[in-house]
Amino acid sequence: CRVREAVVSTQSTGPDGGYFMLVDTSPMGWDFTQENTGRCYDVDCVKWLTREFKLATIPISVFYGDKIRHLAAKYIRVCCAKSDATIDRACQIIRSLKRA
Repeated sequence: CRVREAVVSTQSTGPDGGYFMLVDTSPMGWDFTQENTGRCYDVDCVKWLTREFKLATIPISVFYGDKIRHLAAKYIRVCCAKSDATIDRACQIIRSLKRA
């Protein structure tokens, strides 16, 4: 998946087959604490990516119960079953956001 190549310096988990991959956002250094929403980090992250860059991703913590939600707080789910043009644009956005 070309998306995996775009996030190569971050931790990503791509399946041998399937439509989604998980990306660990912690190496990106993004901070959403000033938003003070009370939501899990990944929820704020995907809302920011969608609002600011029109890059839709899925928070992982919503699939976890309250007691263990923190385990998935830094991961987002990315769909790779998109057109080549959409994947290329997503890769451009991801590369522009990577920490130098």
